[in-house]
Amino acid sequence: MNFLKNFFLKNDFSKNNIPRRPLTIESTTELSNTLQRVVADILSDSCPCRHPRFRYLVNFQDSNYDAGPVFCADTNYLVSAACHDSNFLLLTARETSDVIGDYAGDLMYTCQKCGSVYKRIGKQYSINFEFQYLIIVEPKHEVDTGAEVKFPIPLLQGLFGFSDSEILKCAKDFKIGTTNEVFNYLTERK
Repeated sequence: MNFLKNFFLKNDFSKNNIPRRPLTIESTTELSNTLQRVVADILSDSCPCRHPRFRYLVNFQDSNYDAGPVFCADTNYLVSAACHDSNFLLLTARETSDVIGDYAGDLMYTCQKCGSVYKRIGKQYSINFEFQYLIIVEPKHEVDTGAEVKFPIPLLQGLFGFSDSEILKCAKDFKIGTTNEVFNYLTERK
């Protein structure tokens, strides 16, 4: 019985092979804990700004794929781990001009290790569909210490949206992975 349970947890059988798992308390707790561990591991000898895989995943936005609206749960939780849980990004300002997000201002964060400046953007498409991402507006890291981005990127929770056809525009770059696959992918050094 455990074999079947593990088989279905490791393989995505969602409609159209969209990389996603059902949202449950257990799956989101696993995602949150894993991404907090990722940020802590990277901070042990560097900063996430120096990791291309971190920068790619925190910058997931449907417009990068000419799709929309599409939400990456892993991105949301990674942004949260970076901005709240780890204290590596410190809130330094609220930008009220040139606002990209759907709120009164975009939040500006500064890396406590290298000084890179990020803009945190929040988008809301409905009362139940909101997502966030980070863009680096002032990179100050000098050398990458993390491995280059490699596709498909493993996700623990996956991609969600209103339309499977829109999600599929983004899905080719991602797959559902295990906790270890996601952790190892994001923390791999050069």
